Amino acid sequence: MKWAAAVLIPLMLSISAANAKELKPLAPRDAPSALALKDLDGKPHSLADYKGRVVLINFWATWCPPCRAEMPSMQRLKEALKDKPFTILAVDMAESEAEVRQFLKDMKDAKLDFTILMDKDGRALKEWKVFVFPTSYVLDAEGKLRYSLLGSTEWDEFDTLKKIEALLPQIPAQ
Repeated sequence: MKWAAAVLIPLMLSISAANAKELKPLAPRDAPSALALKDLDGKPHSLADYKGRVVLINFWATWCPPCRAEMPSMQRLKEALKDKPFTILAVDMAESEAEVRQFLKDMKDAKLDFTILMDKDGRALKEWKVFVFPTSYVLDAEGKLRYSLLGSTEWDEFDTLKKIEALLPQIPAQ
């Protein structure tokens, strides 16, 4: 994976810098795959498990500087929406559990506690057509793709937070 870092990091940095760092709206449509993966503890997760919740899917790698940089803001977003039907699924790209656990240990100040899924064989990467790290998608509570983002962002910025909040299911007044 070290060769990939040497080749891909300059490309990722230039693409990330060129992006507006805003969520790009998508016409609501089905996700490209069911995204059935295991977390760091081997527990299986599927998008079907999160029906009724807004889901941020973030494809990342520990060796990717823009990925690492946006992780604390993802944690702040999770905390801002802690009482809402919202989930973050961070899909690690073909690294070992040991590498990811070391990354989490190194990021101890950020106290990252959102779900990390392991795409050990890169199948999800291919199915979701991810070619830039990080790449993120926001799905609405019905599981439809609503936003995408190539590159990194500050996930807890006001405009981004408002876009995600607008997707949250409305609870009828009593």
